[in-house]
Amino acid sequence: MEMRVKDYYHTEDLNNVLGNYISWLQAVPVIPDGLIGDSYTDCFGVRWANVGATRGYVVEHPLAEPSLKDYEFPEPCPAKRVQELKQSLQTDRDLFKIVKLGDLYERANFLRGMDKLMVDMYLHPDFVDDLFEKLLDFNISVVDRLDGLSIDALSLSDDYGHERGLLISPKLWRRFIKPRLLTLVNEIKEKGFYAFLHSDGDVSAIVPDLIEIGFDAIHPVQPEAMNLAFLKQKYGSSLTFFGGFSTQRTFPLSTPTEISRHVAQTVKTLGKGGGFIISPGICMMEDVPLENAVAFIETVRNNRGVDTEELW
Repeated sequence: MEMRVKDYYHTEDLNNVLGNYISWLQAVPVIPDGLIGDSYTDCFGVRWANVGATRGYVVEHPLAEPSLKDYEFPEPCPAKRVQELKQSLQTDRDLFKIVKLGDLYERANFLRGMDKLMVDMYLHPDFVDDLFEKLLDFNISVVDRLDGLSIDALSLSDDYGHERGLLISPKLWRRFIKPRLLTLVNEIKEKGFYAFLHSDGDVSAIVPDLIEIGFDAIHPVQPEAMNLAFLKQKYGSSLTFFGGFSTQRTFPLSTPTEISRHVAQTVKTLGKGGGFIISPGICMMEDVPLENAVAFIETVRNNRGVDTEELW
């Protein structure tokens, strides 16, 4: 989709042409540079296949047993990557710059396998604690290496939900994940950065926890998974909602006119009083008609600065 939109607007610099306010950068690259073929092993030793429009899916988890014996974590954000980030940050200086920090629960799933990790929480809790502590240390080291760079926010990608709730119980989430998130966010805030969280799915059950931890914004706020009006009414004074527009249903299945109406409704729902960054909930895939992507872009562009009560 990105290439099609660039072709439509005849540009390689979408941020400038579209007037975006946000620039995304990656602290730890997901896919290695110079990738040849449709598979790769990432820096954590996780083997991925079917790489293309997405990063693919995991075909080999390096932690076959509930143990970290003989496993070595990679170097967090090596000096070469820090230098690359410094150079990238020199462009688009007026944009709000978000650096993707990495992951915690999600990375544990990649290393061990989601099914095994869930069993480990009951049968091998000491191993799970050890794994999360090592991942926390890794992320804190990345934060330390980004200290002093002209970054506005750090974003953790850590999917906790599916469309009808959490992947694990709130009790387990609070037992294994919440304490580490609190430590990590405290470190982020001490360095002067905002803290963003990306989690797909319905995370309504833990939104109060995310606020307590200190997150400033959550993404993607999927309308097919969560009640946007409830979220805004209940938590809108404490949290910025980033996303809110369905890439699963609205983008691929609507007409351009319907897209414009959905934009208006979403902004009315989440934008009242501020605290809302409208964007596609997640990357637009190839099933989205180009005209729908353009309708979204143009509707948002044409109504910047308009009071939410005046929209349509």
